[in-house]
Amino acid sequence: MGRIRFLAVRIRDSFWFVPALAIVAAIVVAEVVVALDRSLGIEGVFILDVGPEGARGLLAAIATSMLAVAATMFSITIAVLALTSSAYGPRLVQNFMADRGNQFVLSVLVSTSLYALLVLRWVRAGDEAFVPGLGVSVALALTVICISSLIYFIHHISSGIQISTLSGQVRSDLTFRMKQTYPAEHDESMHPAESWPASDGSEIVVLAEGDGYVADISSADLVKAAQGVEGRIDLLVRPGGFVCRGDHVAMVMIEGNDQHHESPDTRRSSLVAAVRSNVTLRDERTPYQDVEYLARQLVDIAVRALSSGVNDPYTAVGAIDSLKAAFAGTATHPDPHSVFADGDAQIRLRVARRPWSDVVVEVVDAIRSASAGQPIVAERLLDLLGALAVRATDTARRTALVDAADRVILGMEGPNVLDFDRDRMQRAGAWRATVTP
Repeated sequence: MGRIRFLAVRIRDSFWFVPALAIVAAIVVAEVVVALDRSLGIEGVFILDVGPEGARGLLAAIATSMLAVAATMFSITIAVLALTSSAYGPRLVQNFMADRGNQFVLSVLVSTSLYALLVLRWVRAGDEAFVPGLGVSVALALTVICISSLIYFIHHISSGIQISTLSGQVRSDLTFRMKQTYPAEHDESMHPAESWPASDGSEIVVLAEGDGYVADISSADLVKAAQGVEGRIDLLVRPGGFVCRGDHVAMVMIEGNDQHHESPDTRRSSLVAAVRSNVTLRDERTPYQDVEYLARQLVDIAVRALSSGVNDPYTAVGAIDSLKAAFAGTATHPDPHSVFADGDAQIRLRVARRPWSDVVVEVVDAIRSASAGQPIVAERLLDLLGALAVRATDTARRTALVDAADRVILGMEGPNVLDFDRDRMQRAGAWRATVTP
């Protein structure tokens, strides 16, 4: 995704964005409603016919009570975040922050409180008595919505901390991102190419200017920048990778062209600037281009469930089933291209790609290492690998999946393992004989 689009997605998923929009809407609606009251002269004829003192008391009560409820809701949310982080892993906290239900409830509460305060300042007594009847009626209607949203929030937050709901949300996100990262067909608009030209020794290294995880790489913008100066960019990092100041981020080179209106040094500097502006670093990993980050959320659930303090293998089995569902849809898809050309078929960019099988095998190995002495977990890992191996048509993928299954079975060997469990593993891994190249 482009840099601007990446920032837009980050802002959209932040906890404050929707409430901020609601606050702006409250200001606009309050001014419009009061203006209608004053121009139409319809104060006091909607829902409640109250005087200035009654309107003041009603609006003040709405403003203070809704703000108090918003504070209570925030406290509940913080408590749930702490519980989720300690029980299922800190990576799941971001899911709660980006949850639209939580953002909506907070938005309704704070915007209603602000709206009531804004309408309250227009209430007048005495010779110039004015009661914005329409404004008070809208405040009452918003209060009803707030009460309904509070009931919804209690239900939503209660179901949201259930492990089935958490894993289901991550499974949906991972499935979507896997299909984006490993599509069924290559994106022809990026002009994929087959090979990268041999080095001519003119490359210069682009060094990282800061520390952080690679959160976004704007490939289309990099191709455009390289085309503009007739150069090439060889990226050495990928989304999810960590770099520190001074690490090699890319190699850039320009093609010899004496007719170009800019000097070679200027063109190289332009490419270096393009790399640094289109490779975004963040303090934490993000799921937008990093499918491994989402997969590790499910790995966290499984590994924590298998810890000695929890010892809940069935939660781990549920996480493995979610991984199976997320990976199965792309088992037949090819690995994405790593070399791209411009519209004139000139090679411009090479990016670091991780093969599909590496992502799957790393996840399986992480859970396998924590599942010693848990035959039910090992059996479900073999089921996951078998389902993917049957779907895969690539020989290298099948080989990697079979090797991972061999390690799962080997991990169950030992003096304390019953013959029954050994036989059970062999039956679960019987598919290896049918898919081995």
